[in-house]
Amino acid sequence: MLHAPVRALGLAITAACFLTASPAWADDPAGAAATAPAKEVAPKAAVAKEATPKAAPPKEAAPKEAAVKEAAPKTADEVAVLETTKGRMVIEFWEKDAPQTVANFKKLARQGYFDGTGFHRIIKNFMIQGGDPKSKNPKAPDLGTGDPGYKIKDEFNAHKHVPGVISMANSGTPNSAGSQFFLMHGPAAFLDGKYTAFGRLIDGMSVLNEIANTPVGPNPMMGGEQSKPLEWTTLKSVKIMPRSTALAKAPAADKALPPAKVKAAASGGAVAANKRAAAAKSGATTEKAAAPAKAAEPKAGESTGQAAETAKSPEKEAAPVDSAQGKTQ
Repeated sequence: MLHAPVRALGLAITAACFLTASPAWADDPAGAAATAPAKEVAPKAAVAKEATPKAAPPKEAAPKEAAVKEAAPKTADEVAVLETTKGRMVIEFWEKDAPQTVANFKKLARQGYFDGTGFHRIIKNFMIQGGDPKSKNPKAPDLGTGDPGYKIKDEFNAHKHVPGVISMANSGTPNSAGSQFFLMHGPAAFLDGKYTAFGRLIDGMSVLNEIANTPVGPNPMMGGEQSKPLEWTTLKSVKIMPRSTALAKAPAADKALPPAKVKAAASGGAVAANKRAAAAKSGATTEKAAAPAKAAEPKAGESTGQAAETAKSPEKEAAPVDSAQGKTQ
């Protein structure tokens, strides 16, 4: 199960700006015309006609209103840039479907809460999990139990848990998410409607693939599950910024993948890993007869190891969890 506790929610409030335009007006010369000589009426009428264009023109107000309307979406169109020791990833948010979850993630990111944490649980072809403040110490004995000290409400929605999607971990009880999140490396339909998906990867799929292919060992906090990283990946920072700024900084070779190609990219990573494993095994067998066979097995295990097994394992074992409520979750 995927888990992480949270209770206070940050609400983003957008103030609407209203422009009011004073109506144009002109003095009525009719009264003066009734008492003054006929010759003087014409000049005053002319003055009135000249005064009309000088009144507040309504045409100038329209562009100002448009400018205000254009400004609002720009502040709302924010993304998260995750800088890791293996590269950068950019996440776009689904604020309409999970507004409180997105607001909470943005708040924590702006506070620097995630900076220096790591991905403490990795299951290739399934997901990578992070967001635990205790993971600032990779050797902490209780990795996976940290939270921000409060919980947020579940916001389950129609988004599917497919490669590249970011979702909130929880402790298996209602409204128990906090700060721990996971990024999908493979599809997992059994998570749909049980975990709050709140965004997706739009840049850095190769980085996700590399992290997901990290060698892993038994995870004592997850009943010995093969998910404890043997090589640590640190989340150096998480910054919230406008989409245009984030993508302008993105390396040209690793631009966003269309949603339809995300799954293929994840599969490609698995194929590449298998090729590396095969190459390692082949290289080992060309050396002296006695040692290579044994040495090749762990290398293959690092690439393919428990990944296929975990992907097929029961939901109880495979689901990403925040073990704050107990290590068996």
